[in-house]
Amino acid sequence: MIRALLLLATGGALAACVAAAVGCTACGGPSNLEAIGIVAYAGLLLGVLFREDHPLVRFAFMSVSGIHVGLLWAMVSRGAFCGLCSTVAAFAFAATSLALARHPRSWPSLPVLLPWTAAVGMLAAPPPPVELSAHTRIVAYTRPDCPYCDELRNHVLPEATRGLEVEVVYRDAMDANFVRRAPTLLLTRGRRFRVVEGLPTIDRLRGEITVLGGNGP
Repeated sequence: MIRALLLLATGGALAACVAAAVGCTACGGPSNLEAIGIVAYAGLLLGVLFREDHPLVRFAFMSVSGIHVGLLWAMVSRGAFCGLCSTVAAFAFAATSLALARHPRSWPSLPVLLPWTAAVGMLAAPPPPVELSAHTRIVAYTRPDCPYCDELRNHVLPEATRGLEVEVVYRDAMDANFVRRAPTLLLTRGRRFRVVEGLPTIDRLRGEITVLGGNGP
């Protein structure tokens, strides 16, 4: 029964990675993290099917769980939320618990591996380059071949910032190592910042500006 649940959880993580690669608002295909996740969970699924009792399989589950801890921390620190990323992490945590439940002697290895692999996850999602500003500022990272970026520039940003004192700057997404999808918006005011990945609705972006402290004229 536990093995069946382990296969289900690992397959769920793989399916969520595939969904993130093909069903998000990113332009130009999946990011490196999504592609790596697909390969990793496909390998783990094969490992569970053919060599589930091997210690390397359990260590691999513990490692990916740690990486997801780091990625989730990086996501929260950005002020962003990705439902698919959180779903993959939940499946990974469930699969790791099930794998260790079948081999309880491996539990002591978890607190040893977790901090190091979490650090890897945090490094895989570097923080945005926040430039301190006394006023509300939006840096829009876009690409020239991105229809979502055109919609952002021509419609969403002008409507969302109408009547507000907001500086808008456009930069090339290819030059920013923290950007995983285009467009990405970096909203800053003082030491506070928010990151919005993908094309937001007008209401959502205006709400983010309000939370950050954007004021009327």
